[in-house]
Amino acid sequence: MADQPSDWLSKLGNLLVPTSQPTRVDPIATVTNTRILNELIASFEDSLQRESVGKSMLFNAHFLIILHPDTYEARQNAFPVIVNEAVDAFKNRIESKKEQFENIVPVASSWYFKFGGGREFGGEPIGPADVKVVGALTGILPGNEQAQSADRIHVTRRVKQTNRFEKVDIDFNTFQHIDFREPGAFVVKFRFEIPKAPTARPSTAASAPQPAPGLPRSHGAGLAQITHYIAELNKEDSYLMRDREIVVARKEPENQHFPNYLLLESAYVSNPHARIRYNDELQHFQIASFSRNETRVNEQLIPRSEPANPHWYTLPDQAQILLNSMVTLTFQRHD
Repeated sequence: MADQPSDWLSKLGNLLVPTSQPTRVDPIATVTNTRILNELIASFEDSLQRESVGKSMLFNAHFLIILHPDTYEARQNAFPVIVNEAVDAFKNRIESKKEQFENIVPVASSWYFKFGGGREFGGEPIGPADVKVVGALTGILPGNEQAQSADRIHVTRRVKQTNRFEKVDIDFNTFQHIDFREPGAFVVKFRFEIPKAPTARPSTAASAPQPAPGLPRSHGAGLAQITHYIAELNKEDSYLMRDREIVVARKEPENQHFPNYLLLESAYVSNPHARIRYNDELQHFQIASFSRNETRVNEQLIPRSEPANPHWYTLPDQAQILLNSMVTLTFQRHD
């Protein structure tokens, strides 16, 4: 009996060395709203540096935020506030870089956030302490019909080993274990005032700046006229190109407010499908295609390029542009 520990000694031992019990990680304590916000800002800033090129500012506009189901349930009421703070932070970053970039050229027309709960992503387990942010330039996230036609998508995600974001291709099967609920989806439209390059004040009226050669003197006359015919609807309409660069895209509610979008009511048009711009240096129009479907100019196939790195091709003053063999654009430059 003398060799057996007394009751008080046994209790003391339990205090110093607690008995083994299963530990439940509290998602409220491990993942804060601020941490989710910081992950979103980090993803945005990485894309801003990675995707911007020359004098054009480009960045991710669509974000997937993947959390453990317990964390999702604990944090879902704060999602609208997190999104609002994230958008304010994005705008501040953009405003701070306006002097560096002359043009703000997002591929999408809105910021899109989608939260989901899952226990696995890309073969890696998702724990209560994990926050996965996947960023993309435009609508290639789950739920986008255009994206679903492809086997893989281009995204950026943070790698655990390096703690850095990297651009990768992800198979759509990666998302099959994630529960993306409609209450966890948020769309915030944006509109930017593109800064104009400063012009020197003329000393006399005779030295006032002249319009670029070959372009109409009246802005109201437009730079070009684009007539478009949609075969599936047997519908024809006309578009006056007033901006030096426009985006050709499918007609979607999120694109309605964008002033330089040519919106086409056709399922055969990608979102976006192409861009048309006037090159002041070369003094002619150019076109770049971003669609996985065919884009032809006067029967010549225009190879597809990435929105972050457009490959421009000369667009004749008079041209027929065929989108996916179903939508015909007749382009006519104004003198």
